[in-house]
Amino acid sequence: MADDTRSRLIDNALVLLRSEGLEAVTLRAVGDLTGVSRTAPYRHFEDKTALLAALAARVIADLTAHITRAIFMESDPRDRLRAFYAAYAGYAMAHSEEYRLVFAPEFLAGSHPELEGAVDQVIAALGMESPDGSPSAKAALLALLCTAHGLADMATAGHLAHKGVGAAMVIDVLVAGPSW
Repeated sequence: MADDTRSRLIDNALVLLRSEGLEAVTLRAVGDLTGVSRTAPYRHFEDKTALLAALAARVIADLTAHITRAIFMESDPRDRLRAFYAAYAGYAMAHSEEYRLVFAPEFLAGSHPELEGAVDQVIAALGMESPDGSPSAKAALLALLCTAHGLADMATAGHLAHKGVGAAMVIDVLVAGPSW
């Protein structure tokens, strides 16, 4: 029953996030929406940041599933890369509040084990782990994620559209390379 209540609290935190934005997600508001006592959320989450970290972990799992479906439909490596970028940026644009949550400043690297576990699952699900765990393989993965994140940030902020460029055009350049 406790896991069910925790899950319902996270579900309702997502409802609030989508309907009213990040600032509306408080333990009190989530508890009220869930229909539990004012103290019940504190039995599952130490504070608001812990609730948001659990919610961010769920969002990352959803993003991972979205990306995984997209890339594993492709067999050609370039098409898989294109699908990766398109799925990542597309998710960020369609779910801007969730995307903003995942990269909120409260979640510094290594500060929330549940969130770190979700990030590790992204790496495993996308088949991006190197068997030897070499620094160069990690750097390659981080380069992909940094590029996807930058693309998503610019797309969600409207910077691409403002310049008359769509995310698909940028993705084509990322995959094929620039033709100066």
